[in-house]
Amino acid sequence: MGMDVYGLNPTTEAPPRPDENMPEEWREKAWEDYFDGQALSGQYFRNNVWYWRPLWDYVYELCSEVISEEDYDLGQENSGHEIDAETCKYIANALKIELDNGGVESYKILYDRSIEALPKQVCHCCKGDGKGAHYSEGKDTCHVCKGSGEVENYGKHYPFEVDNVKEFQHFVENCGGFSIC
Repeated sequence: MGMDVYGLNPTTEAPPRPDENMPEEWREKAWEDYFDGQALSGQYFRNNVWYWRPLWDYVYELCSEVISEEDYDLGQENSGHEIDAETCKYIANALKIELDNGGVESYKILYDRSIEALPKQVCHCCKGDGKGAHYSEGKDTCHVCKGSGEVENYGKHYPFEVDNVKEFQHFVENCGGFSIC
């Protein structure tokens, strides 16, 4: 699942779509550049759910005076919830300040430490007994945890990246409000 975030009133033109007839070895880079250009222009920003949730959590933590709890909660869904242009200006400014003063890098260090410190969880497949279940039913050990009864904490799947914040800041600065789909 991913989050498609569309600018409501972008301030600049969208970049041209890549030529479908270009050599295959250039195509992937061309599409990456296209989507980067979409974000810079305020047209479109995308994240898979793993990257979106820590980003949106950070934005809410930084801008809770202008992002309501309802905005925060609906920002975790693909429901088309909209954030208005005035709020976007505030978010863009707050993110720019934090990017410029090292606050985002400091947050990342603390975030990474907290993620690394998460304890292992009971295996969702074998419920902690290490014996085969579901796909490994009848086998001596669980195929998910390899018999240990524990798996890495699910929270470790949610990375926080400075470059993602930079891209989102450019998008929010130029989007004129956005819709989360």
